[in-house]
Formats: sequence, C-alpha cells, structure tokens
Amino acid sequence: MNPNDLPDAYCITCDAWAAGLRRPPRITVSEWADQQRVLTESETSEPGQWRTDRLPFLREIMDNLSPWSDVQRVVFIKSTQVGGTECLINWIGAVMGQYGGPMLVVEPTIEVSELFSQQRLSNMLAASPSLSKRFGQQSRDKKNKALLKEFPGGILRLAGGNSAASLRSMPVKFLGLDEVDAYPGDLDGEGDPVGLAEERTNNFPRRKIFLISTPTIKDASRIETEYERSDQRRYHVPCPHCGEYQTLVWGNLKWELNEAGEVGSAWYVCRECGSHIEEHKKPQMLAAGRWVPKYPDRRVRGYHINSLYSPLGLGRSWKERAQGFLNAQGNTIELKRFVNTCLGETWEDRSSQVKANALQARAVPFKLRTIPLGCLLLTLGVDTQDDRLECQLLGWGRGETCWVLDYHVIWGNPSLDETWEKLTHYRQQAVLNQFGIPMKVMATAIDSGGHHTHDVYNYVRWWQHERVIAVKGVSTPNKAVLGKPTLQDVDHKGQLTKNGVQLWPVGTDTAKSTLMGRLISDGEAEITAHKVRFSSDLTLEYYDMLTAEVFDPERNKWVKRKGKRNEALDTWVYGYAAALHPDLRIHACREWDWQQLENMLQPRVDDLFGAAMEPSSIASQPLTDKPPEVIPETQHPPDGGFFNALESDSKSNDDWLAGRADNWLE
Repeated sequence: MNPNDLPDAYCITCDAWAAGLRRPPRITVSEWADQQRVLTESETSEPGQWRTDRLPFLREIMDNLSPWSDVQRVVFIKSTQVGGTECLINWIGAVMGQYGGPMLVVEPTIEVSELFSQQRLSNMLAASPSLSKRFGQQSRDKKNKALLKEFPGGILRLAGGNSAASLRSMPVKFLGLDEVDAYPGDLDGEGDPVGLAEERTNNFPRRKIFLISTPTIKDASRIETEYERSDQRRYHVPCPHCGEYQTLVWGNLKWELNEAGEVGSAWYVCRECGSHIEEHKKPQMLAAGRWVPKYPDRRVRGYHINSLYSPLGLGRSWKERAQGFLNAQGNTIELKRFVNTCLGETWEDRSSQVKANALQARAVPFKLRTIPLGCLLLTLGVDTQDDRLECQLLGWGRGETCWVLDYHVIWGNPSLDETWEKLTHYRQQAVLNQFGIPMKVMATAIDSGGHHTHDVYNYVRWWQHERVIAVKGVSTPNKAVLGKPTLQDVDHKGQLTKNGVQLWPVGTDTAKSTLMGRLISDGEAEITAHKVRFSSDLTLEYYDMLTAEVFDPERNKWVKRKGKRNEALDTWVYGYAAALHPDLRIHACREWDWQQLENMLQPRVDDLFGAAMEPSSIASQPLTDKPPEVIPETQHPPDGGFFNALESDSKSNDDWLAGRADNWLE
C-alpha cells in the first residue's frame, strides 16, 4: 500500500474533536416524538408512528417543554381524549432519549405512579427504537424499576401526590405534575403537594414545570387557579366557510333528534356567518388552528381545550357528546362529570343558593299523608337520635319525581322496644291514594350510626323481609347512593352468617348533590316539571333542616351550617337510597314498569257522563312526549323488574283468598 494513500492522522483527530465539541441538533419534543415515539395496540386504536399532525394543538405545548425554550411553567387544563397524558409521555421520552437531566413525575398516588410506569411508560420504552436499546434488560427489583429509572445523563423518579417522602427525594430539572386536581389539599400537614414538588426545582435556573389536569370543582380546582394566573391561551380554528377564527364552545354545537328521541345528527354553527360546520371538516380546521393568549404579557403559558377538538377517530364524535349531554339532564352527578370531562371546565356548586323560604314558596297544595296523582311508590327514611326517631315518607313516580308526603318524629329512646313498635305501626300504616287504593311503604332505610347501632340491627334483622335495611353514610365523593351491603352477623365460630343482617353504605355526598341539583333546576322550571314536590303542610323548620348543609369546595365535602339541624336532609337521603333497593331500582325503571304499576294503583275510571280519565297525564312525568301505551293488566313483564316484587307484595298482603277453591265455606 502506498503510504500516501493512508488517511492523515491529524485530520482524523481534528474531525473527532470537532464532532465531540459540536452542539447536538436542537430537536423539540414534538420532533422527537414524530421521529422516535411508536404507539402500541394496547394504548391506542391507531398503533404505529406517533404523528403530532393528528393532534396539532399539542405541538406548541410540547415544544415549550424543550430545554432551550424560554418558558419555564406550562399549565394544561383540558377535557378527556385530547392527549394531555401523551404530552407528558413524549416529554419523558425526549428527556430520556435526547436531553438528559434529573426528572420527577408526580401522579395522584403511589399506586397510580406504579400503574403509569408499568403500562404507559413501559410501552413507550419498549416500542420506541432509541429507548428500547437502553431499557431492554429487566431489573430484578421490579418495584425500583417501576418508580426509578436511570439513563445516560439523568434519572427519572415517579412519585405520588399522597406521599410527602416521595416528593422530597432529590433535586430535579424537569417536573411533570399529572392530574393535579386529584392531589390532597394538605399533605401530611406539610402543605400543598404541588408546592412541595416545586421546591425540588430550585437548584435549576432553566427548570421546566408542566401541570396537567382535568378540572373538578370551582374554587377548589388547582388547575383552574394555575390557568387563571397564566396568559390563558385557547385554540382558535377557522370556519371552513368564512375563514373567521374562533374557539369551539359548547353553546354553538347544535343537533336534531330522530323519531326515537335520540341525537340523529350534530353540527357546529359559526359565530360569524352562521354556517353549519359538519364534523368531517374538523381535521382541516385543526391543522390551520393557532393558540391565542388572552394576556400575552404574562410569563406562564396556560392552555385550555375541550373535547369538541378531539380528532376524528381518537375521541367521541359531536353526535355522541350531544347524546351524553342529553343523558345527563336531571342527574347532577352525570352533569358534573360531563362538565369536567367533556367541556374541561370546573363544576360550580350552587347548594348555598338554595334557601328555605324559597323552597316553601314552591309547596304544592296537597295534604300530608295524601297521595297525589302520579305518585306510585312509597319509601321511608329514618334517622336515629338518642331520644327519637325522625321519619320522612317519600313518594316516587316517573323520572324519579319525588313527593315529600310526611315528616314525623317518634319520641322515645331507641334502646326501648316500644319506640321501635311505634315505628312499625307508622311504617305499616297504609295511605289511601285518590282512587281509594291503600299504598304501603315498599322499602325503609334506617341510619345505623350513632349510639344505637345494634338496636337498629336487631330491628332490621326482624323486619328485613319487608325491605327494611340498615344504612351507614359514606362521605367519600362520587360513591354510589346505595352501595353493596356487607354482612354484620357472625355465628358461634366467628364466621359471617349469610342470612344475617346486612349493612348498606350510602353515598351521602352523591345523594345530597343530586337533591340540591334538582332543587336548583326546579327553581328554573315550571311547577308541573318539578322533580321534588313539597306538601303545603310542611313547616319552615322542615325546609331549614333540608337546607342545613352546603358544599365546601376547599374541603371537598358537605358541611353543616352553624346552629342548624339536618335531620330532614339525612332522612331524604335515606329515603332516596331505599328507592334504589335492588327490588325497586326506580332509576332503572322503564315506562312499561311505571305503566303496569299505574294500572294497578291508579286504574282508569270511566265517567258515566264523560270521557275516560287518564291519571298518567295529570301531575306525572312521562318518559316520552307520547302518551304511555296501555298494557293489559293480565300481561306479565317479559324479564321481571320491580313490578313483580310489588305485585307479589300486593298479593301476599291483600289476596287472602289466593289459592282457595270456590267452595271454601263448605
């Protein structure tokens, strides 16, 4: 070989030094994701290479998280199905595969952090080519691998917003705070977990902090507070007809119903030209969209977006969202969920606006212990005090329309048998409806809290065949109004007795929110459409007790007004829970069920000199605009339902000749 053909060692050395000193290319988070992120079938309906163009409104948010961006704090308040968590995952991937540095990601709890690591994060590490080479080998310590990952030039730690120790572990340059509205208000007496986590970034002048969450309750939402301090950006998209840029707001979404009463089609109305925008135009609108700040001089970047922006195929359609909105009407819990998860907005609790005198002014002129037309089912709620039992008798009809039929106090110590005998007499005493048909209480819920728990158990054990149940309030938010019962009785071996007394948990927060939501809606509706109807014989004291509690958003719980008694509110909650007994389930009743019960309790009476009267059209709430179909009383339900239970009760109590021959006197 000719020595002149050999490469110059000096040039090689210089090239190597130059390559080592050359600044790496500035790749943004969105660029890294487009090049390296691969989605798997277990996490999306569109597996394959990540494409920011599918969710163009995320590009600016992710790029602000790049190390050379001047933005230090990014706030993202959002609905579901708009890729908020994907932003966080892409940022983690870019830090681990491109930027380096210490990073802390905080989920609401340690358990959620472990699931996030084992599912979402592990999928990214395994599917992305540049990361799978680094993290292909499995650690023997599964827990450490889930919450702590080391990589060249940095470390990733996963923590829980419910653990102060996990938030004090190390200084970090990059901080991701996911679902911050689910963090506790005061962590172990040390303050706000968001503030504790931010203290970890003080050593890094060019730190990055990213806060993401779906909002919850107004005046108690961290993410809303953070967004209000930011420049408050919203995504503006052009109208495909006139080109006017605008935000997509719920009020401009319109729809029409089909013959079945369901949403047949939905479209968006341009605020400028009034044109109908079909949803298939959304991809081109999103691609041309841009973020517009309300306060451009503020340093914190804040972004808000709702589910109307969800790309086609990656979220629910406008038609589905409209149907979800209609389904939530009349259900405070469902409506709250819709506002939070679909609109990405906080739910404003208005319980403090419900006033006793205003409710009394809505009273309907019917006497206590009388049954108005449309009232087809009775339940009883009982609150146990040291010297009395307080009882509220409720009537129910179509659409969970409720009548307050009586409020009665039984004086006496609950430890005495005679007190419970008075309750039995009151509970079993029938009330005649306007057709002269006696109606009895179909289910009773008795509070077992306080000092007389076992007295309640003893009574329930004796009368449980009449659907008398023991209940205990659970103040945890979003719990079912009537949960799954637990056994309380044990045998001589200490084993739970299957036929013993059951204790049913009652989601008091959910029930109170439902009641207050209906009372607020009633104040804005015609009296014939009220969901809760009061007898004009009820005293102001009753309404004072019914409005004795308000929701405290800061503590995220219902609290009693100072000096107020709340027995009327508690007994209403228990009476509502009784109506959800598995044998009744008024929330699941169909029009067929109500019609059969109406045929039995409010039969059509033909006037000798006039037309037939239809009680279902008076003071009742049909489920549809059409009059209910009359079903022969001899026809039986095809799949059971609560009517069977009521019919069997009626036969066992009233049909005393059932099964006897015609010549029974012989």
